Amino acid sequence: MQLLLGVNVYYKQQKDLIAWMFTINVEISMSDELRKKARNLYIMGLYAEKKGFNSEAVINYCKALFAVCDSFLKEKIDMIPESHTERFRLLQKNDVQLYVICDKLFPMYQATYTKISTEKEVEHVRKRVCEVFRREGIDIPIEEDL
Repeated sequence: MQLLLGVNVYYKQQKDLIAWMFTINVEISMSDELRKKARNLYIMGLYAEKKGFNSEAVINYCKALFAVCDSFLKEKIDMIPESHTERFRLLQKNDVQLYVICDKLFPMYQATYTKISTEKEVEHVRKRVCEVFRREGIDIPIEEDL
């Protein structure tokens, strides 16, 4: 009977370890996937900028920023926001610097719904997103990545 109990405890420990390892891998994968998505969106922004599609460049650069923010939040508090409102609330509590950057760029993102962005706006958004990429240790895509 004692041997059987020992086997059950060992089995439960192994099962818990596997479940824990799977959870860690999923969390790492989700954060990595968000970082990859950020790079892909940034590349799409570069392409749009190169083609003179200013609003589309702003949209994609901003979406890249939001993906980096979501990656940050996943790593720091194990949450991925479901809306812009939730993202801003979580950033305000967990990283004021990221919150301020997003808060200042968000009106430019929203403006793309009804107006065409200028080259100056595109450049401003791209530079701020690059700052966030550098801060978070994400390689900034270049034209050769297109």
